[in-house]
Amino acid sequence: MKIGIAREDRKGENRVVMQPSEIRSLTGKHQVLVEKDAGLGVGIENKLYERAGARIASKKDVYACPLVVKIKEPIESELKLMRPDSAILSMLHLRSRPHLAKLLQKYKINAIAMEGIRDQFGTRMIEALHETGYLGMLKGFELWGKDPSKAVVKVMGYGNIAQGAIQAAARKFAKVMVLNKRDVNEMEKHIPGTDILVDGIYWPYHLRGKVYLVKKNMLKLLKPGAVIVDLVANPAGKSPIETVRPTTLSDISYKVDGVIHTACWGWPGLDPVNISKRYSIQVLTILTKIANKGLNDLPDFIKSAYYEVGK
Repeated sequence: MKIGIAREDRKGENRVVMQPSEIRSLTGKHQVLVEKDAGLGVGIENKLYERAGARIASKKDVYACPLVVKIKEPIESELKLMRPDSAILSMLHLRSRPHLAKLLQKYKINAIAMEGIRDQFGTRMIEALHETGYLGMLKGFELWGKDPSKAVVKVMGYGNIAQGAIQAAARKFAKVMVLNKRDVNEMEKHIPGTDILVDGIYWPYHLRGKVYLVKKNMLKLLKPGAVIVDLVANPAGKSPIETVRPTTLSDISYKVDGVIHTACWGWPGLDPVNISKRYSIQVLTILTKIANKGLNDLPDFIKSAYYEVGK
């Protein structure tokens, strides 16, 4: 199979989906094109990909491949470069991005959602959930601007993402309180005295934009200079915290009523080197199966994440 490894072009985004060590595992059987300078953001020069057996190519040539691979979801200008009935493997989050599903239909591009590929136990196979929480918490301390050991941190949730935040806060010797399901329904009682409030809960789709656990009028209950860190904000901005909207790596925070908010859509991008290494190993397992089998004979666990045009 001819595979195109695309460069991440979003502002502030330095990650790369595949490293030379994993590319080398593919080039024995498959032709791999790597977009020029795709790895520079994490210190990987073009010649290292060439030594691994890949060909350095232009954006146009990479997106003309039958299968394009990248981390972030494609934008319209990228889809325009792809050939009808070709495919892209990337993060998609189509439920939060209905306009992207329409663009895939418009340009007749099939897609495999990285976040939808799960093992037999339902666990995501391409993910950096714990790292998301950890990095988001560190950014929260940075925005707070004081000694982390003096902070009162309250974390909503106890899933993988929340646990990453809890670990980061504990390592900074902050006073950490984990809010369980009962607690989050009584936020007016738990917000007072909080320096950094962290949202790490999965908010059901049917509640998004309709029910808020933290309403705008509760911000005044936070301590002066407080920070809200939303680790699970989605592109549609439907957080259980009313004043949260998604931010980006290049514009990561804003204020509402004196409270700093950060809700980065792409927290793992704060550690591009280590996250790129992690994704590369995870993606190789999936990409090898796709390349060896072909798009018409995908294993069931990949097929379940396959968005096929017209179906």
